[in-house]
Amino acid sequence: MTARSDSTAGGTPTPHPHHRRRLLAAVGLVAVLGVAVTAVMLWSRVTVDPVSTGTARQRAGVDPDSSTPAAPLVPAAGVYQYRGTGTEQLDKPPKTQLQGPDMPGTVTALDGGCWRLRVDYNTNHWQSWDYCSTGTGLTETGGEFFQRLELGPVTVDTSSISICDPPVDAIRPTQSAGDQWRQTCSGTSTASDGEVTSAGPYTFVGEELLNVDQRSVTTLHYHRVRTLGGGQSGTEDVNTWFDATTGLPVKNSRVITVRSDSPLGTVTYTERGSFTLASLTPTR
Repeated sequence: MTARSDSTAGGTPTPHPHHRRRLLAAVGLVAVLGVAVTAVMLWSRVTVDPVSTGTARQRAGVDPDSSTPAAPLVPAAGVYQYRGTGTEQLDKPPKTQLQGPDMPGTVTALDGGCWRLRVDYNTNHWQSWDYCSTGTGLTETGGEFFQRLELGPVTVDTSSISICDPPVDAIRPTQSAGDQWRQTCSGTSTASDGEVTSAGPYTFVGEELLNVDQRSVTTLHYHRVRTLGGGQSGTEDVNTWFDATTGLPVKNSRVITVRSDSPLGTVTYTERGSFTLASLTPTR
C-alpha cells in the first residue's frame, strides 16, 4: 500500500513514494525562514494546540480493525503516542511558538518494505520521514515538512520536500560505537526559489536501554550534525534513538538554527525540542 500525506492544518504536496521523498528537519526550516523574511514585521504570536490521537488517526485513515504485522525494522502501522516539548523562535521580531506536549506519531506502510513516520508537533507544524528496511538495516530516503503561520490577518501555509538520493544509512547492519559516515540530502520549498542542501556527519553513539511505559527497550543512538548550504545557512544538531527491533524512533532531541538575509538584516530562526515514545502499542 502506498500512503498519501495529508495535513492536519492544511493541504500539502502528495509526493510519489519513490521520486518525491521526504524532508529532514533542516530543509523544512528553510520554508519557515522564507515566509518569515517576507513578512517578519507582520508575524503576531501564533496560538497553537496539541494534535489529538483521534485526529491523527482520522487523518491517516487507519482502520481500527486492521492488523499490520511488523517485519524487521518495520514498525506496525498506526498512531503512536509521543510526549514532548519544544519552541520555535524568530529573533526579528522576537516571537515564539510552542510544541507539544502531546505529539502523535503516525506510521503508514509504503511499498517495498518502506514506511513513513509523521510527528505532529502542534496543530500548525508537522514533519515526516521516510524509511526503508533492508532486512538488516534501515535507510532514510527523505521527508516532508509543513507549517502554518499567521502573519497579521493573513494565514500562510508552507511545505517542503527533501530527497536523499542515494538513500542515506539510518541504521547499519554492522556497526560499532563511534562509527561515522556522511549523509547528504537536498530539498525544495514553496517559500524558496533555490535548492537547499543539507549535509554532514552521522555517528553511531551506541546501544542504550530506554524505558517506555515501564518496559526496557534496546535502542540504537545516532547523532546527526548537518550544515545548510544554498538558499540559507545554518546548522542542525539531532540525536535519535531507534528501537533496535522495529526501527521506530523512541526518542528525538534537536537544536536547529537557520539564518537568512533580509531588509532588516540577518533573521535567525531557532528550534529546540524533543519527543519520547510513551507506548510501544499503536492506536489503530
